[in-house]
Amino acid sequence: MTFAALARRTLPFVAALVVLTLVWPRLADAQARTNPDGWQIPASAAAEANPVALTEAALARGKSIYQGKCQRCHGPGGKGDGPEADPEHKPDDLTDPARAARNPDGVMFYKVWNGRKKPKMPAYSLELSREEAWTVVHYVKTLRKP
Repeated sequence: MTFAALARRTLPFVAALVVLTLVWPRLADAQARTNPDGWQIPASAAAEANPVALTEAALARGKSIYQGKCQRCHGPGGKGDGPEADPEHKPDDLTDPARAARNPDGVMFYKVWNGRKKPKMPAYSLELSREEAWTVVHYVKTLRKP
């Protein structure tokens, strides 16, 4: 095989490697900078359905996870009044039913999964399984008041 033929065959792979290592991280940083809320939520998230079956056991598990991970900032009733809540950037009131339209299941999942830097919301992708994060989404929806 000639050098030219080898170059033609490997050039697409080299280009892809350059894009993945040099360009992609910059695009991700630019997206984070242009998102004023700092959330990392794919465009398809709003259409994602919760894959965890809604059962009493799932709600009980979701409540337990919420109490262990979320309650310290969001508070026991989800009002954003937990003992570790940032007083300058109060966590969202999870009881507000108007939030439902802005936060369908998939969006809520990615907020729990990825978190954000400012205002601070921890990312739980290293502490929870995907199933646990989806389970928390089920429970948090029960906090909404009509």
